[in-house]
Amino acid sequence: MAKRISAVLALLLLAQLAAFRFPLPAAAATDPKMFVIWSPRGIPASTQRHLEKVEGVRAATGALLATDWLMRSWMPGGHKIDRLPSGYGYPMEVTAVHPGPFSHFVPGQYRDALRSLRHGEVVISRREERLRGEGVGLKLGFRSGRRDVSAVVSQAATGGYEAILATRPREWSYRVRFFLVRGSDAVKKKRLRKAVIAAAGNIPLEIRSGKNDLLRYAPSIKPIASFKSRFGEFPAQPSSSGAFTIHPDWVGSHIRTESVPILGNVRCHKKLFRQLRGALGELRDKGLGYLIRPDEYAGCYNSRFTALPPGTRLSRHSWGIAVDVNTEGNGLGQEPHQDPRLVKIMRKWGFVWGGTWLTPDGMHFEWGRFPD
Repeated sequence: MAKRISAVLALLLLAQLAAFRFPLPAAAATDPKMFVIWSPRGIPASTQRHLEKVEGVRAATGALLATDWLMRSWMPGGHKIDRLPSGYGYPMEVTAVHPGPFSHFVPGQYRDALRSLRHGEVVISRREERLRGEGVGLKLGFRSGRRDVSAVVSQAATGGYEAILATRPREWSYRVRFFLVRGSDAVKKKRLRKAVIAAAGNIPLEIRSGKNDLLRYAPSIKPIASFKSRFGEFPAQPSSSGAFTIHPDWVGSHIRTESVPILGNVRCHKKLFRQLRGALGELRDKGLGYLIRPDEYAGCYNSRFTALPPGTRLSRHSWGIAVDVNTEGNGLGQEPHQDPRLVKIMRKWGFVWGGTWLTPDGMHFEWGRFPD
C-alpha cells in the first residue's frame, strides 16, 4: 500500500513539474542602440574621435558612398554575364567600409562575411545577385578596378547598397562620408550632434536610429537597387566630369512622351504615367488644378546626378520617375511653399515629396510606391 501511495505521489509531482513554466534566463545585455549620421556636405574623418568620446558610445566607424561603374562581369572560365556596349557601364551604388568595425553593424549571421572582406573583393546584396544572375565567384569589372564577389548578404547587411568594398578606390573622385554609431541606452542624439559639430562645424545634419531604417546615407530615400528592380537598369556612358549619357536603346524602350492633365505633354518612364495621371486628374476633378503652374514645370526625365553631394548619387530623374513643379519659391535648399492639398494628393498616389528632406527640394515629387 505504501509503495502504491509513493508511486501516485511521484506521478503527481512529475505532472506539476511538467506544467510549471520555468522563467527564461534574462539576456546578458540588451541589443545596443545604433545610429546613422549623415550630411549632404559629408562629414570629415576626424569626427570619429569626437564620436568615440560621447557617453555610452561603444563604437563608431565611417563609410564612404559613391557611384561606381560596372563595365563588365564574368564567371571563372571567362563566361560573360553582363555584355555592355563599348564605353558603357551600369551605375552602382557602392560603399567602402572598414570591414572589422563595420561588421558590428550587420545582422549576426553576416558578420564573418564582412569581417573577412579583403582588398580586391566585394560583398553584394541579394537584390544585386538577382540583377546580375550570379553570386559568389562572379568577377565584377568596375571602372575603379576588378573585384571578386566573396559573399552575398541581405539588404539589411549592406544598408541597401548594391556592393560593399574594403578600401576606397583612388578613382572615386566624387564620394561622401557618413558615420555609424552603436552604444548603450546612455547615447543621446543631442550629444552625438554636438560631437559632429565640434569636428565639422554647424552643417546640415541628420541622426537617425537604426531601429526601423536601413543604416545608410539619407535613409528616408529608397536605395538605387529598388528603382533598378522596378524600372530597369540602364547602361550609361560616364565622363571624367562626373556626368553620364544613358544608352539610346534603353531610353527608347523605357521613356515615353505622353499627355497628362494640367501639364500637357511630359517625358517620363512609361510605368509612371498611370499614377501621374491619377494624381493630376484628381487635382483637376476637385477644382484644384490651379495648384500647379504649368509654366513652372521643370521636367521629369533627365539623366543626371543629384545636386548635393555633387557627382555621388543618381537622381531619380534619371529613370524618369520624378517631376519638378512650381519651381518659383520651391528651389533646392529653400523653405518650400507648396500647397498642402497638392502634397496630400501626390502622396496618396505614391509620390514622395522632397520638401521634408534635410536639404528641402520643394518642387520635387518622386516615385515612392505604386498606388493601391
